[in-house]
Amino acid sequence: MRKITGKRMSAIMRRLVSLGLAAVLFATLLTGCGKGSKDKNTFTFATWAAGTELQEFQAIIDKVNEEANGEFKIEVLSIPSDYYVKISTKIAAKTCPDFFWLTQELISKYAQMGALADLTEQFQNSENLTPDMYYEGVISSARYAGSYWGLPWIANPIIVYYNKDMFDEFNVPYPAADDDWTWEEFLDICREFSGKEYRGNKVYGTVIDGWPNIETFIWAGGGDIIAPDGETIILNSPEAKKGMGYLQTIVSEGLSPRYAEVASLGDNNVWYEKQRVAMYFGGMQDNFEKKVAEMDESERFEIGYAPMPVCDDGGAWSFDWTASTVMAKSLEGDELAYKALEAVTQAFFEWKIAPPVKGSLENVVKINPQKEAAMDTIAYTMDYARSAYYIPEWSDINDKLWYNLYVSLLNDAEFDYEGKMDEIQTYSEGLVKDRK
Repeated sequence: MRKITGKRMSAIMRRLVSLGLAAVLFATLLTGCGKGSKDKNTFTFATWAAGTELQEFQAIIDKVNEEANGEFKIEVLSIPSDYYVKISTKIAAKTCPDFFWLTQELISKYAQMGALADLTEQFQNSENLTPDMYYEGVISSARYAGSYWGLPWIANPIIVYYNKDMFDEFNVPYPAADDDWTWEEFLDICREFSGKEYRGNKVYGTVIDGWPNIETFIWAGGGDIIAPDGETIILNSPEAKKGMGYLQTIVSEGLSPRYAEVASLGDNNVWYEKQRVAMYFGGMQDNFEKKVAEMDESERFEIGYAPMPVCDDGGAWSFDWTASTVMAKSLEGDELAYKALEAVTQAFFEWKIAPPVKGSLENVVKINPQKEAAMDTIAYTMDYARSAYYIPEWSDINDKLWYNLYVSLLNDAEFDYEGKMDEIQTYSEGLVKDRK
């Protein structure tokens, strides 16, 4: 799979906004889509996979088809660029794929506009895969307005990767692999490194450039953007503002390279790989182990792992990137289609890390043996990682959060982030009111 970084997640959402996906969908979804003249037991599965990932995807589909023994057949449709725009175009042209991938941010949007099959009854009554088999923080990403609209197939929560060699050099104790630490403790450790020299270079405690996503910092103070009810905007709470204060501290104290400086080495992860930062917020499936193993011996370092710092309200939350396979509205209630959807979803659990269902952690090392050293942190993190609460207006809200709040604060430590949060609160409440 193409590496799913936070920067890419945010870029996806900003891309959706800039291309006017919402307008396209509002104008077209009511036309629906159907199977046309295709055989009733043949289903098209659209994926953003390409290259090696597509080959792996196709191999899984081939295996599922073989095991179906003619009962159904799944055909692959690869859409490696402008994925969501092309999906919406297919919906408008009544050539909607039967199954397709959606990231967590878009489930509510597509469901609210009538593009997706409601899977609730079949999901809850299944003998093979039910909601209670999933980690709650994952399955909530497929739930909207009391129904389930997709089957999650992957979880990629954030953990902290750190450089053990750098910690040893500065005599800094390691954070625990499977225990809570606070954001204040994280900042204190950053201060042990920032501005000092290591291996001939100025180093920093961490690197922040729009990743991790803004939810991470808002949660840090015990706040949130949208309440668990899936409707109420709570961005201007004291807890949310306190969380953004942690980001302000990182910027004002220079605990991360300047926002404008990060790209000088390439992507933000390169700062960790080149040993210019002590700690990096990375997805569980990031392949630092492989990269370090392939380095010249003089450049290698030992990787350490720790969970995300605990939030101020006692919630030990790690943002969990998830994706679901959804089914076209035209197939709602179709027993054979659901059987095919369920079969391929279960096959994915042996493909990507981390599988989003409980009791599957042994699959992680089977899928990627290099993750064995991270297993204590992975096991600990899976129990508390979660998706954010998303509503149909999220892409518009996220646009404001990114450009008007996050980037502004990264560029100016004195930026009035609290006042801007109040403004975005009012704007977001207006969007929700207009929908109702």
